Amino acid sequence: MLKYDRQNLGRYGVLGAVLAVALILLLWLLQIGRQLFSLFIPFLLSIILAYILNPLVEFLEDRRVPRSLGILLIYAVFFSFVFLFGVTAIPALISELQKLGEMLPQYTGQFQDFLFSLQTDYRRINLPESIRMALDQNLLSLQAAIQNVLERVTGSVLSLFSNLLAILIIPLMVYYFLRDMDALKRSLVLLFPKKYRSWFVSMGSEMDRTLGAYFRGILVISFLVAVLTYVGLALVGLDYALILGILAGLTNVIPYFGPIIGAIPAVLLALLTSPALALKAGLVYVVVQQLESQIITPQVLGRSLGLHPLVVIFVLILGGKLYGLPGLIFAVPFTAIIRIFLKHVIDFTANRNSR
Repeated sequence: MLKYDRQNLGRYGVLGAVLAVALILLLWLLQIGRQLFSLFIPFLLSIILAYILNPLVEFLEDRRVPRSLGILLIYAVFFSFVFLFGVTAIPALISELQKLGEMLPQYTGQFQDFLFSLQTDYRRINLPESIRMALDQNLLSLQAAIQNVLERVTGSVLSLFSNLLAILIIPLMVYYFLRDMDALKRSLVLLFPKKYRSWFVSMGSEMDRTLGAYFRGILVISFLVAVLTYVGLALVGLDYALILGILAGLTNVIPYFGPIIGAIPAVLLALLTSPALALKAGLVYVVVQQLESQIITPQVLGRSLGLHPLVVIFVLILGGKLYGLPGLIFAVPFTAIIRIFLKHVIDFTANRNSR
């Protein structure tokens, strides 16, 4: 009995030390990550794109197409689709953006009138002065929040153009990641002592399978959500259906909160026209999300990251608070990596103590 207790004490002592080190490392990363995270975004995007494209490269390689040539063929097909999209969709997108820019002052005025009418309506009710002051303050805060969101969106667009060089480097980085994928994996394995290499290969293989399937699935799902949203909004007669469809696809990569973030602009724009159109727009998003959650995601994604919904919500809040939109996008896969790492560390420690 004493021996068993000592074994368990040693086992859980090691596990506790591992978890403590992991927590300290995570806190340290959170401290320095806010300054360095933006520098690693092109690198992270390159890795994600390499994960997505690698099965296609291996498919061509299995059919005796040299790896470098296969990558160039995939690039040729991809940029051909980009060109076709540019010829067909970008003129319509630019037209919608120009129209939105022209109408934005009018929409802002209508929304301010709507808020003012709300403020006037509730003032007619005999409310206590403290409640009325609280409502006035909340309305002012809401107006300031909307203005802040508009300013941040504009700043994000300008920041995108200022980082154009980093964006142009991404295809080159993806090419080298794909071309030297096997060599990079072997180099990583060789960094570990021999007794840890099989453990590292097992952990890396699980990460590869999980994250590869996740990123490829998210890409397909977001594309389908964007198309379905665009079609639905166009059918109900809402302006800017293409912009709103693309926005719905982009925000869909954020679990739980993404669909809500993508639906709010459409419902608000429709509400400026009529409550009936706002209801129709809301129904479009509800139908699309039901199709996505009940049919598309189970068929396309096909596997879970093994994270509890409460954990997902927590890391999304933390990632969004610390890093903004990139934090919302990368919080869940990063947490999945930590989960896989800790699981393999625990299994490895348990196997060593049982010998």
